[in-house]
Amino acid sequence: MAGLCEGGNEPSGSLKVIKKCNKPKDTPPICTNCKGNHPANYRGCPEHTRLQRGATRHQTISYRSQPAPGTSSLDKTSASPPELKKVPAQDAPFSDIHRESSNRPLHSSIAASSVNKQGGSLAAPVSIQYRTFIMPPVISRLSKGKWHPDSMKQAVENVLTGQLSIRKAAEMYKIPKSTLIDRVSAVKRGKEITFTPALGRFKSTFNAEFEGVLLDHVKDLSDRLLPLTRKEFLNLAFQLAEALKIPHQFNRDKKTAGKQFYYDFMNRHPNLSLRTPESTSLNRSIGFNKPQVNRFFKSLTNLMEKYEFTPYKIYNCDETSVTTVQKHSESYFAETEPQVGKLTSAERGRSVTVLFCMNAGGQYTPPFFIFPRQRMNKRLLIGAPKDSIGEAQSNGWMTSQLFLKWMQHFAHYANPSVQNPVLLILDGHISHKDLEVITYARNQNIHMLSTPPHTTHKLQPLDRVFMKPFKDAYYEACGLWMRKNPAARITEYEIASLVGDAFARVSRAEIAVKGFQCTGIHPLNPNVFTELDYLPSMMTDIAMDSNVDQTESPIVRPMLPLPDMSSAAKASSHHETSPNRPTPTDRSNDTTVVKETIQQLSPIPDASKKREVSRRRKSERSEVLISSPYKTYLEEKNNEKLKREVKSLVRGKRPLSGKFFPKSSRKTTKKNDKKEETTCIFCGESHDEDWIQCSSCQMWAHEACASIPETSDTYECDFCQK
Repeated sequence: MAGLCEGGNEPSGSLKVIKKCNKPKDTPPICTNCKGNHPANYRGCPEHTRLQRGATRHQTISYRSQPAPGTSSLDKTSASPPELKKVPAQDAPFSDIHRESSNRPLHSSIAASSVNKQGGSLAAPVSIQYRTFIMPPVISRLSKGKWHPDSMKQAVENVLTGQLSIRKAAEMYKIPKSTLIDRVSAVKRGKEITFTPALGRFKSTFNAEFEGVLLDHVKDLSDRLLPLTRKEFLNLAFQLAEALKIPHQFNRDKKTAGKQFYYDFMNRHPNLSLRTPESTSLNRSIGFNKPQVNRFFKSLTNLMEKYEFTPYKIYNCDETSVTTVQKHSESYFAETEPQVGKLTSAERGRSVTVLFCMNAGGQYTPPFFIFPRQRMNKRLLIGAPKDSIGEAQSNGWMTSQLFLKWMQHFAHYANPSVQNPVLLILDGHISHKDLEVITYARNQNIHMLSTPPHTTHKLQPLDRVFMKPFKDAYYEACGLWMRKNPAARITEYEIASLVGDAFARVSRAEIAVKGFQCTGIHPLNPNVFTELDYLPSMMTDIAMDSNVDQTESPIVRPMLPLPDMSSAAKASSHHETSPNRPTPTDRSNDTTVVKETIQQLSPIPDASKKREVSRRRKSERSEVLISSPYKTYLEEKNNEKLKREVKSLVRGKRPLSGKFFPKSSRKTTKKNDKKEETTCIFCGESHDEDWIQCSSCQMWAHEACASIPETSDTYECDFCQK
C-alpha cells in the first residue's frame, strides 16, 4: 500500500499517491493542520495539541471517498476533492491507526484499501479508517497534595455515610481516588487519620504540638545564655522520643537523632539558626538584673531632672587595652594551601591602656595613654591624636593617681561650671572611687554616676558602639603597618600612631549619639530593656542582696517528677477515630506530658540548692559618687584603714595596707615571693584592698570581708572557727 499526500503542484485538495507526488524533496514541509512550516506530527503544533486534547478515547471512525456528481471516479483531472462520508467502523477494513480532525483527516498515515495504478488515479471508492488514542495526562509533582483539608473531611464523611461512592466523591472534591480509599480504609480499621496532604511514606517523628514545645525549650535556654549545641539537641530529641515511646527511625546505637531530622526541623522553623555565641561571664549574666538597673536609672533620672544636662554635657569614659600583637581577620589565600598564616610582631605582646571619652552630642576628648614603663618618654606619643597625653606606670594599669590626672585633663575640655555642670558616667573600678578623685570632681562641678557592677556590656555607650569598631580598625592598621615595614616589629613607640589612625576612622558623631540612645541614657528611656534582657539573671533562682531594692520576687522552679510513660502510651493508643466521626482526637493533654519530660531530660538551670557562702563584704551597686553619703562613707573607710595601720605599728607589725604580706609567709611559701595573684577566701576576688591572713589555714582574706576582733592579736577565719 502507498500513502496519500495532499498535493504538491497539483490543485489544492487533490489526493495523490506519495510515490507519485511531484513536490521537490528540498521544499520545506507544510503542516496540514495549521499550515505551518513543519511536519504534521510536530508535537509543538498548536492545532495538533488542541485536537489531541479534544479527541475521545478509542474512537473509531471510517470514511469512504465518493466521486463528485457528474464526474467519473477514474477521471484524474477532477477539480473537486472526493466527498468523504462517515460509515461505521465495522464496514471498513482496518488497515492502519490514524487520528481525526473536525472537518478533514490528518496528514499522518492515510491508507488506501486499493489503488488503481492506471494513470495514478483512484480506481475505486477509498475506505479510510481512523482510530484515536489519547495519552494519559502527565501529573506533575507540584500538583500533588493540593486538596483542602475540609474537602477531604467532607469526602470521607459522605463516603462513610453512604451518600456518595468513592469515585463520585473523588471527582466532586477533586481528590485522588487512591488517597480517598486509604483514608476511608484507615477510618474503618479504627485508626486516626489526618486531613492535610502528606506526600511520601516518611512522616515526622513529632507532631506540630510536640515540636512547638521542643522549640520553646530550645529558645528558653538560649535566652538564658545556656543554648544547646547541635549534638545536645539531637540527643535530646532521641531521649524525648524514647521516653514518650514514639516510633522513630533514629540511631539507637549512637542514641541520637539523624541529620535528616535536624534539617527538616530547621526548615520547619526558619527563625532558629545555628550560630557561634560570644563568651559571657557568669558575673555579667547575673549582675545585669532588674533591681540594679532600676536603681541606676532612678539616680540618672534624679540628676537629669535636677540639673537638666544637655547632650554635650553628658559624658561616658572607659578604658581599654591595645597590644603590640594584633588579631587577624579573614584574608585571601591559595585554596591549595592546607595551613595558612600571617605575621605578627611577637608571640606575646605588651599592652598599653587607653582611656576614651565621648558625649551624647557626638564629641570626643583626646585619648589618655598609660604605658607599662617606669619613666615617660615623649617619643611614645608620636602620631597620637592631637592634645593626647600619656603617663607611665609599671604595669600599664589605671590607678587612682593617674585617673586624677585624667580628670584634670577632662575638665580642661568639658569646661564644667556651676551654671553648666557635667555628668560623667563610668564603671565602678576602684580607681574611680578614690576620695581625692571625688573631692576634685565636687570642686569642679563634675557629677559622677557609676554603673552597676558587671553591666557595662549593656549600660556603657562606649562598650556598646565604640570599642569593637575601634579594635577592628586598630588591628587593620597594625596589619597594614607590618606590610609596609617588612622584618620590623611593632613596639610601644608605634602604638600611639596606630591608635591615632584607628581613632580618626571610628570617632564619628553618629556612633556616639547611637551609643547613648541604645543604652537609654539620652534620650532618657528607663524602659529600653525588656524582660527578655533580664532573663539570664533569673537562672540562678537566688534572692538578691538585701541592700538592693527588690522589685519582684525571685522565680523558683521546682524539679518536676518524671511522668509515667506507660500511662501516656496507653492514653495515646486510645486516640482512635470512630467511623462516624473521623476527626482526629484532641491531644492537648499530651503537651503537658511533653513539657514535663523535657524538663526532666533537660532541666532549666537551678542554683538555689548551691551552698551559700557567708559574704560579709558589702556588694557594689550604682552610686552617685560625689554625693555626700558616699563621700562620708569613703572618709570613714579611710579613717578605719589608718587606725588599723597605727595598731599594727604599735604591735610591732608591718601595716596591712596594700598587699603587704608578713615575713613568715614570704619565707614559708614561694608563691608570695613571685607575688602571684591571691584570691579572697570569702568573695573569691583579687582586687587591691586591705588583706589579712588566717593564723590556722594560712589563707588570705579582705579585711572588708572578714570580721576582725578588735581585742585579738591573731585572726582566725570563719571556716576554721567552725
